[in-house]
Amino acid sequence: MANALPKVTERPTFSRRRAGFACTSQLQQHYEIAIATLGTHFPLIDAWLAEHAPDLWQQIREEDDELYRLCQLGIPEQTFQGKLDAFLTLCEHAEQVYYEAKPQELSLPPLAEGERIAIYYELADGSLHKVSHDDE
Repeated sequence: MANALPKVTERPTFSRRRAGFACTSQLQQHYEIAIATLGTHFPLIDAWLAEHAPDLWQQIREEDDELYRLCQLGIPEQTFQGKLDAFLTLCEHAEQVYYEAKPQELSLPPLAEGERIAIYYELADGSLHKVSHDDE
């Protein structure tokens, strides 16, 4: 009679098979923190892209959907971070496209003759500090 294989009494647990994988809530938290860096102005850029750069807008949508899917799968954190970094780079490119097309968004309107600009800074103690051309 042939030698029988020994019985395996211990089966690998789910956590052992998924070693190196992040939990979905942790990946979701990374995503939310990263998206917050885009600021409150990105929805305006996103709306502009939909009309003026639809291919780039579609690429952002697809990458965002892919991040959501990967988040639900609980993939390795390093893999997710790589995809998230690529997504943020794509969003930065979208911002650059927007601001190159709309440079007036970054500049002040010309001043009328005799007009001046002053900038006020609120200090930690609540007081205001004025900086203007007159201070130079």
